Amino acid sequence: MSCFEVYYDGGVKKMRPINSFKEYAAIRNSQKNRRNTKAARGGDSEAKKHMVQFCYSCLPNDDGTLKGTKRVSNSVGMDIDFTKDMPKKEFETAFEIMKDNILDNAEKLHLLMLERSATKGLHLVFERHPDLSQEKNLEWAQKLLGVEFDKGAKDITRVFFTPTADPKDLFFCKDELFVNEEGGGKKEEECGGKKVVSPNTAQPSELKERVGERLYNGLPYSHIVKEFLRQFNNGETPVEGNRNVMTFELAKALRSICDYNIDIMKQVIPRYDNFPEEEYTRTLQSALDEPRRGVSYKLQKVLEALYKNEKKMEGNVDFEAENELPPEMPKKLPYPLGLLSSKVPEMYKAAVCEAVFAPLSTYVHGVKFRYWDGVEHEPTFMSVLTAPMSIGKGCVRKPISIILDELVKRDESNRAREAEWKQKNPASKQKRDPRPSDICIQVLIDNLTDAVFNQRVYDADKNGQRYLYTSVDEIDTLKNITSRGSASEVSVIIRKAFDNSKHGQERVGSDSVTGIAPLRFNFNASTTNRNFQKFFAREMTTGTITRLSMSTIIKPNDVKRPVFKEYDSEYIDEVRKITQKLSSLSGEISCPNCNNFAEHLCNENEKLASLYGSDAYLVLSYRATVIAWLKGMMLYIINGEQWTEEIQNYMEWTLRYDLWVKMHVIGKMLEDAINEDSEMTSKKGPMNMLDLLKDEFKMEDLILVRRKLAKSVDTKLVKQQLITWRQRKLIEYDSFDGIIKKIKK
Repeated sequence: MSCFEVYYDGGVKKMRPINSFKEYAAIRNSQKNRRNTKAARGGDSEAKKHMVQFCYSCLPNDDGTLKGTKRVSNSVGMDIDFTKDMPKKEFETAFEIMKDNILDNAEKLHLLMLERSATKGLHLVFERHPDLSQEKNLEWAQKLLGVEFDKGAKDITRVFFTPTADPKDLFFCKDELFVNEEGGGKKEEECGGKKVVSPNTAQPSELKERVGERLYNGLPYSHIVKEFLRQFNNGETPVEGNRNVMTFELAKALRSICDYNIDIMKQVIPRYDNFPEEEYTRTLQSALDEPRRGVSYKLQKVLEALYKNEKKMEGNVDFEAENELPPEMPKKLPYPLGLLSSKVPEMYKAAVCEAVFAPLSTYVHGVKFRYWDGVEHEPTFMSVLTAPMSIGKGCVRKPISIILDELVKRDESNRAREAEWKQKNPASKQKRDPRPSDICIQVLIDNLTDAVFNQRVYDADKNGQRYLYTSVDEIDTLKNITSRGSASEVSVIIRKAFDNSKHGQERVGSDSVTGIAPLRFNFNASTTNRNFQKFFAREMTTGTITRLSMSTIIKPNDVKRPVFKEYDSEYIDEVRKITQKLSSLSGEISCPNCNNFAEHLCNENEKLASLYGSDAYLVLSYRATVIAWLKGMMLYIINGEQWTEEIQNYMEWTLRYDLWVKMHVIGKMLEDAINEDSEMTSKKGPMNMLDLLKDEFKMEDLILVRRKLAKSVDTKLVKQQLITWRQRKLIEYDSFDGIIKKIKK
């Protein structure tokens, strides 16, 4: 079959393969595409031009270009339009009839995808009849469905402006759509100069594994199941007597958002009241065997209820109650994480995988990444492992040591040169030789003065925009990297390092260290939950904690004494290849897939924060997503700038995992601090926030201000604030959607 995203490279239209539904949905559900879809539906023809584009009927030329290709794929894209001036009610009736007609004929048609078009129409993709031309395939489908296809869309290079992946836009989609093959069913194709492995080489469970708490467009499946039972089983949990029929109804409703995959369905549909395993499996399979009709009416009602926040009206979902354990790490890890964690027992793998990003990125220099919001970042990772005492936090030491070995050896040479220069040029010498400018020491000890730390920062920048690094067994030890020895100074360094802000000092004396440069600083630190809370107790709302990457160790009840494997020469040689590759990179590196997925995760974060009713979750999620994106970019460049399903899975997991640790360690402290700040602001009167707005503004402007102040952006709260201001005669407006004006006194 065939699914390619269309993009522009220097004004030339090119194609990139989409290898999974998860990637497909993430692109369609990006914030930008949601905005453009809504605007296009409102009649904005320019917005339609900026919607994402896909092509289903062909493969690109060898250089990745779309224009002029003659390579047909195993699928055909078809466009069905309705009369533009058709009255609304008449159109809606005709649209539903045609949609149902297509779904009724899904098996005969060998349907792969069905969606609503940007405006009044339908797009569908079906399996190609290889003995027929493109036009003959369209005529065959036209005859089967009894409708005319758009004659302007008969070329194989036709692209489709594509709406969101929400159920109201995407009615049907099969996995087979993402097997990008030409004719004979090759496993690999050369696309745009890069080898792309078709996903049919993997097992379905590997393709569609959603790690941690499973989400569908930001909604946990557990909430979808609960809402289904609320609507269709009086909110009761199925028991013997109705568990068979309710499990069947649940499976029939949820199968379309479980990729029609029984392995996924088993993960999201509970086995109620000791339902025998074999009978439970047969019930799910029976539901799967029912004729496919896209998203069922019952599921639409459930999703509508959840998206309208009826769930939130009943009471917020408690984060800790809903997430007692951290999300499970993907079973199939992207390279090189599987290698780097291969020598430790299962319970330590997550801690090792999360810890290695800081030392690995210390080899990267002069490399920039640009986030989806346009802000430039460098690979900064300040990793904190927090777990109980004597649980084995030292598991990360050996992998870190092996990764850093090359840098440590280089530093030894530079330290020797620096010591020799100091010996030849004591402070008492009247005319001192200039300090060698190419001295650069990256791996720091944990006991420094301000002058030494500033010198290292300056040297690292002037010698190729390199990173400094340190590792400490207890986070409190970080206080020793400067002369002041305070937690507040460590917090300042963390904030500066994440943003690569300028750091250093200016001195008049000839013997003083003078230099200001961007602070590039990575570290690994270990601690316990209690020590972490004490260390950062005064930093809840300064943004320090949001800039950290956090992990933990959970010891299973039945685990035996852990046994570690030997770090052999093969392991060390492979690590060396990785660090050498990272050292050779330079310039700005981009990955549209990584950016699109990060934007999709931001949308999911906002929905989850709303479900949890948690300002803390939302505040933590902003930079947590940036950190997860940076990890995705690191994996992307290590894998030869190729985006894979495994990288995307890990990127999603590390975000949820990081947020889980933060919420369990400091979630309540942060929530209390946010509420305290909010109370202090409210005591000074509503004009505080009003002063940040122009004389005329819209509700969206107030939402942006609230977001900057780390306040809830729940629409009901925003509207209530506007109502309060109007009651106090501070503003006036006709509707929430219109212009709001300040009342001048």
